[in-house]
Amino acid sequence: MKRLFATVGLLCACGGGAISAQAAGFANNDFSASGVGVANAMVAGVADVTAASYNPAAIAWLGGGVYVEGNFASRSRNSSVKLSSGAIQPNTGSAKNGSNLHAAWMSDDSDIGLSLAFTQPFGSENVWAGDRTTIKSDRLSLDLIYVVSSTLSVAHGVDIYRTTIDMTQGAASFSGKDKVSFGVNVGVNWKPAPLWQVGMMLRSGTKAKVISGNQQVDLKLPEQITLGVSHDMANAFRLEADIAYERWSRIKSLDVIGGTIKHATDLKDTLALKTGLTWYWLPDTTFRFGYAYEQGANRASAFQQAIADQSGHRLSLGAGGDAFGIHMDLAYAYTFHAKQSVTAPIAGEYRDREQAVMISVSKAF
Repeated sequence: MKRLFATVGLLCACGGGAISAQAAGFANNDFSASGVGVANAMVAGVADVTAASYNPAAIAWLGGGVYVEGNFASRSRNSSVKLSSGAIQPNTGSAKNGSNLHAAWMSDDSDIGLSLAFTQPFGSENVWAGDRTTIKSDRLSLDLIYVVSSTLSVAHGVDIYRTTIDMTQGAASFSGKDKVSFGVNVGVNWKPAPLWQVGMMLRSGTKAKVISGNQQVDLKLPEQITLGVSHDMANAFRLEADIAYERWSRIKSLDVIGGTIKHATDLKDTLALKTGLTWYWLPDTTFRFGYAYEQGANRASAFQQAIADQSGHRLSLGAGGDAFGIHMDLAYAYTFHAKQSVTAPIAGEYRDREQAVMISVSKAF
């Protein structure tokens, strides 16, 4: 038990902080280095404790025991707009570092398990000519896993969110947080045939009431559903393809009720296509490669700089192995966002590039 507590303490020491990631809207789906390495194509074939985020139902196949994992991400972003005058206006918002924590337990003598995930699934900071919008939402997910049969497992749980928003617009400012908001999630993992797995993960999103004195921002975080299939080849490779849907049209505005800050939105729902290849080179050494195409939620006719996301292509690679009695994973991802010509409200050509490095440490007991 002392070793268990010491490891959990080490993983928690990775630290907190917001992760700024510009996928669709202001979502961040980088929950682990093993996930980043395969472009987060993990809903079907995820084979470690980070299933607590990607699809808790897959924890059923880990076997009896206790599993813990913690990770740390370092990020950078280069975002700007080339105005119609030819001048370049930079987005000086920072891409903050951050961390996640996963833990799970599966019984040795029953078909029941539990999982926990603490992540930052939504977050961004955009600063244009002094006007700043910072959004951060932490999520604690608690799930019950049940093995229905030797080929089917299901999970159901609650998502607990804590959201903060800080905004400035001219001389006006807003800085608030909600008490807590709730959502639910459902996961399914099915093995329809040898070497094949199918996964589904659904999250309901939530409605956060972010309050500062007599002012308030109502933020509806989107529903998310991911479907995927994985196939093992030649006992050395696992190939997975996922499709993910996020309902960003729920967000009608980022206006401050009772205040003067106004951010009208006209967001569209998005799809992301993700593919990942895992190479089990040796029993304790793994290499990963991934590609994803992620749609942006902003429309060219009503681009919202406070969110400032764009469609993009993501390439990633990673590696993992055992050392010093623990398992370590490392991954790197580069996202190239296609240039987007915007007609309103600020006309110009928007450009965006991102890089991320993530390291994970995990252990089974």
